[in-house]
Amino acid sequence: MTPAVQARLRNGGADRLADLLLDDLLDRPLSELVDARWMADRLVISLRSAAADPRVESWFRERVQDVRARVQAGPPQVPLAIRVPLSELLARPYAPNRALVGKLLDHPTAQLLLKSLFQDLLIAFARRLKPITPKGSLPSFGRLSRLGEGVLGAMGHEIEQQIEQKAREFMDQAVHKLVDKMADHLCDPAHIREYGAWRTHGLDVLLGTDMRVLAGEVEKLDPESLIATGAALVRGIAGRAELAGEIEAVLDAAMESAGTKSAREMLGGVEEHGLELVRDLLRQRARAVIETDAFARWFEEVVEGTGEAS
Repeated sequence: MTPAVQARLRNGGADRLADLLLDDLLDRPLSELVDARWMADRLVISLRSAAADPRVESWFRERVQDVRARVQAGPPQVPLAIRVPLSELLARPYAPNRALVGKLLDHPTAQLLLKSLFQDLLIAFARRLKPITPKGSLPSFGRLSRLGEGVLGAMGHEIEQQIEQKAREFMDQAVHKLVDKMADHLCDPAHIREYGAWRTHGLDVLLGTDMRVLAGEVEKLDPESLIATGAALVRGIAGRAELAGEIEAVLDAAMESAGTKSAREMLGGVEEHGLELVRDLLRQRARAVIETDAFARWFEEVVEGTGEAS
């Protein structure tokens, strides 16, 4: 490559090459750029190759260990530019579907939680209402007084047992109604703002919690077993015979939606900002590549015909 050619590449030639490639991609219809069947097959082959690699667990383990090593003291550092819109999203008024919430709560675990909670409350409340004979209220008749106090104590114990039994019987009958009431409350449009405030409160609590505390909660899930589960999940997905067809169907649907539109048309106004970043990155890489020995050899072989193109 002559010094003159190299100078022209440095003085805008590399930038124009990058622009030419990017603009060609942006202005072609998406249907020309994406062959759904070919891409689906390539994706499945790549996924199955990765899943079959015996090092997949090691890869997951390294990623987990890397994340563990990066845990630092203090709350998560989330920029306001992300935190504010996320908080606004969680605060948006939302009343979930009543039938759906009812099905989600219709589970023995939810019933057990409500039953245990309200049963204890009923027992505690009933104990506060039961008749209590103050200590020393019986006249002092020696052995007779002591006998009376013993009888009262036995009666009190019997009453407590009856209270607990009645509370358990009542909760057995009422737990389904409590689940329905909870579902009603969660889905009542009158409470949507309060629940929105509760969701944002949860976000504030998480973002204000020391990272080491949050990491400790993750450790309770046994990350080592999660690594094996993650690897098994990848292998299970990759092994499905229908996978290629499903990916192809998704890509076909996307192409059908795009019609004859180009990538530039699909992106619309995003091009002005996001694509300029891509353009700048491509130009930077093009400028760097033309300075390499590999590019010089390629140029001589292909453009100047001094050797065989590789």
